[in-house]
Amino acid sequence: MEEIKPNCIIIHGCPSDAEKAMNPATRTYDKHWIPWLKLALVAAGIATETPRMPDPWEPSYQKFKTEFEKYEVNENTILVGHSCGCAFLVRWLGETKREIFKLVLVAPWKIPDKDDEFKKEFYTYPIDENIKLRVNEIVMFTADNEENEGKESLKIFHQALGGTIIELKGRGHYKLGDMGTEEFPELLEKLVSFDNRKALIVPINSKHQIFIQDRRGYKKPDWGYFGGEIEKGETPLQAIIRETKEELQIDVRADELKYLGTSITPWNERKIIRYMFLYRTDQEKFNVLEGKGGHWLAFEEVRERLDNKDRFDEISDRIRKAEEKSL
Repeated sequence: MEEIKPNCIIIHGCPSDAEKAMNPATRTYDKHWIPWLKLALVAAGIATETPRMPDPWEPSYQKFKTEFEKYEVNENTILVGHSCGCAFLVRWLGETKREIFKLVLVAPWKIPDKDDEFKKEFYTYPIDENIKLRVNEIVMFTADNEENEGKESLKIFHQALGGTIIELKGRGHYKLGDMGTEEFPELLEKLVSFDNRKALIVPINSKHQIFIQDRRGYKKPDWGYFGGEIEKGETPLQAIIRETKEELQIDVRADELKYLGTSITPWNERKIIRYMFLYRTDQEKFNVLEGKGGHWLAFEEVRERLDNKDRFDEISDRIRKAEEKSL
């Protein structure tokens, strides 16, 4: 019997600066972490849509509904909302009584701005508490530094729907300016069951060389990054500090590591997520206990040796951007 794969629809928030939002060059309401999440989900085999809602600076439930219902929603669908997108999804689920797989609310909002008739109509509705009986899993993301009205909105949704609350530090209202990055791996891992979760280190020296592991005759692939599996209960940062001690016999501090982001790889029908960390050092030799040791190699040499799944072009581009920021 053919496996039925889930699909995902992500609904963005509502901007407060209408003039900026109307300009395609300056609008951000449908950006932030949304394009990154879509790419990551598609890479993991989940078809994902990110519709742009009509005139979100003056949100209309009926207009949102007309656009949203162009997309298929069934019992295998994952719905993700950001800010006012959460309010729309909850209202729509209550109205239509639809069954879905997962509902994720990111920085949910339900308190209208003063004297804003559009948002007053958009946010003011009773929440159907029976939604939780028609959804397999409900997750809500908030932040320790979210605005007070955002925290109050979270309470309203959670009191009615229950579910799991995840509070992350320093994420604000989960906009790009608040987060400082377009990546949102904590959300991704709530949507995708990865077969492997790894933390990998990329040592780089002042000669612009990278230290990679030589595994020839030890295990496949022949060459690779140092690092390993993230154990249960570990953060990626804790994992890479532990793995670096085990594999390179050195103690690295958190402030010596630069987070490069994640790399998503489907490989032999397995889904792999890798958390990559840059480590600047001019140490020439390491006491490598596995394989045939390691080698400092120029970027072109590393590209030739690494397997396709290691996505070196993607990683080298992130290294370049990290180095530009440090100048």
